[in-house]
Amino acid sequence: MRVLFVSHMATRSGAPLLLLWLLRWLKEHACGIDPAVVLLSDGPLRPEFEALAPTVAWSQPLFQPLLERFAARLGRGQASSPAGLLEAAVKRHKPDLIYLNTLVLGQHLRGLNADPARPACLSHVHELETTLATMSTAEAVSRQLALSSSVVACAEGVRQSLHRQHGLPLDRCSVIPEFVPFSAQGHGPAAEPIAPLEGDARDPRLERLETALENGTFVFGFAGQAIARKGFDLFPQLVRECERVFAGTSFLAVWLGAPPAQEEVMVAQRDLRLLQLEHRALLLAPMPTGIGVIRRYAVHGLLSREDPYPVVALEAAVAAVPTVCFRDGGGIADFVADGCGVAVDYLDLEAFATALHQLSVDPGTRRRLGERSRAKVLQESSIDGVAPQLLACMERAVAAGARHG
Repeated sequence: MRVLFVSHMATRSGAPLLLLWLLRWLKEHACGIDPAVVLLSDGPLRPEFEALAPTVAWSQPLFQPLLERFAARLGRGQASSPAGLLEAAVKRHKPDLIYLNTLVLGQHLRGLNADPARPACLSHVHELETTLATMSTAEAVSRQLALSSSVVACAEGVRQSLHRQHGLPLDRCSVIPEFVPFSAQGHGPAAEPIAPLEGDARDPRLERLETALENGTFVFGFAGQAIARKGFDLFPQLVRECERVFAGTSFLAVWLGAPPAQEEVMVAQRDLRLLQLEHRALLLAPMPTGIGVIRRYAVHGLLSREDPYPVVALEAAVAAVPTVCFRDGGGIADFVADGCGVAVDYLDLEAFATALHQLSVDPGTRRRLGERSRAKVLQESSIDGVAPQLLACMERAVAAGARHG
């Protein structure tokens, strides 16, 4: 089966990483897949995709202003746009299936929509409505869903949102959870000795983290883009609440994924400085892999306002690190409700800080929650369990496309 895998980005973030892990699993297990990859925005994962399959990448920002996209198309021809890149790849590879790895690709599918001989399409949806509204349009979402002979949602909440907001019949959408690239046999970072952190050994920020751990400081942390949807703007306020709740007990709050030159990060640094809390917080730039830092957390935090099923919480669980999150922030609240962490009321930073403090003084509960989260993620979200489900959906999508072609 020839499959063209399409990713909106090549960043080290949830959806692109999931696609990379899936493609790697398919190659390792010789599943009869002949893959090719289109990256509609270039990024650091491109070499890893190239090592697995023929890969092309669009080197301009994916979400350009309309006038810039129009001018580029006039000046350089069809292949000078993400849509043109995708259309050319379809003609070149003649896939049986186009695997659309997010639901924000509809604006680039007009060429496919006009082709009666188009391949079958599968849409793998990792987004809730706020993300769809900011990265796509209702028209583009409808176009992509109409093209898709199969739709996979990463969580039940995503499936229900597609039904409510976009009229997708529930029986057209399968729920398959996000996953981690570890097997259910217990392999994973928690079973390995903690290695030195990646990056420059002289980096004072990493040295500061290691020093805090050596001194017995309670370290909790976050990992993700420094954006409002992930709740990054709440981070300084949470540190202030923790300073009050912890009442002088030493702690260090870490955020991994905060580029120093980003405006939101500069604002957060200023907030921490004016609050005189710089000594309680550590902002780390993105790393090739974050698991080395996440394993050092005693507790993983999730301040997301909306996050369908964040992979970082699953990575923390594999390392036996429990999560504290908001109840209404997305699907991971269902995960932690099963004895794998703590969920507090939405945007209640006092309750969030209190939950962190309680876990800091109760290592037994913290260990029990971590062990339960590790067992759950390896049972329900290991790649060996999830990838065969996705493969079966791909095969059904091709069969359904053949029937309706």
